[in-house]
Amino acid sequence: MTESTADGTRLLGLFGNPVGHSISPLFMNFALDRLGLNCVYTAFRIRRDEIEQAVGSLRVLGFRGVNVTIPFKRAVIPHLNTIDDDAQKIGAVNCIVNDNGSLTGYNTDHIGFIKPLLDRGIQAMGKRALVIGSGGAARGVLYALIRAQVKKISVINRTRERAESLVHWCREKLGFSAVSYAGDSEDALDERACDLIVNTTPVGMYPNTDSAPLSKGFSFHTGQTVYDLIYNPRKTMLLRRAESQGVTAINGFEMLILQGLYSLVRWFPQLEENILSLKGPVIEYLQNRPEDFSADR
Repeated sequence: MTESTADGTRLLGLFGNPVGHSISPLFMNFALDRLGLNCVYTAFRIRRDEIEQAVGSLRVLGFRGVNVTIPFKRAVIPHLNTIDDDAQKIGAVNCIVNDNGSLTGYNTDHIGFIKPLLDRGIQAMGKRALVIGSGGAARGVLYALIRAQVKKISVINRTRERAESLVHWCREKLGFSAVSYAGDSEDALDERACDLIVNTTPVGMYPNTDSAPLSKGFSFHTGQTVYDLIYNPRKTMLLRRAESQGVTAINGFEMLILQGLYSLVRWFPQLEENILSLKGPVIEYLQNRPEDFSADR
């Protein structure tokens, strides 16, 4: 494997814009240290007109790989040598692996999303899901739910055109016909019977913590699960309302960590077992460092 620097340190990183708020370098460098790897993980803020050069720099500088976040998960694809089947179907890449100059794109978001459900014994098979939002995050969520054999998916979104495009993608690309556009948040009142609610939008994220993607008239029911991909704050308005009505609430904190750990597996597959065993230590490490989240609150 090509060394990235003169002293043999391998480079890893995150491409996005913005990235100043990201806690990925914090926990990824902790994981790398625990694994005993001579690597450093750094966040890079990239302009949209720089993405081709940024991807090319992975070859020139000998990066082992990078994660990719908003808004470049689709934009990087034309500049890669290949992408795996999951990323191809989702249409988004969040992890790039550099094998001696050959760049392969992967998507670990869908694994990061579904595993916290499975770890809690929550099965999507045969269930009805309500997905809020129609952006790139929603694609990964829908892909994971369909693979987990969900029964029905309803999508709500403020922009009808974007939601219908997502529905069309599910039907045409994933072969899943039991998906429909259910309107905006007010229309979602008709979807209260669903088993799983997933928020893929930034509504409720810091600093707008008094916002929620569902109207106050939406009531939850026993046996339901509400999953908000936001991790800052740890309990969004949506999750607080759900918990107050006795509903299982999950935030995006574990998903963030897991997609990172599964990216490490892509970069260092021989260490898979050791990498995945770090979920607990990483969570504990971050929870004991509240000062590092001050910029995110």
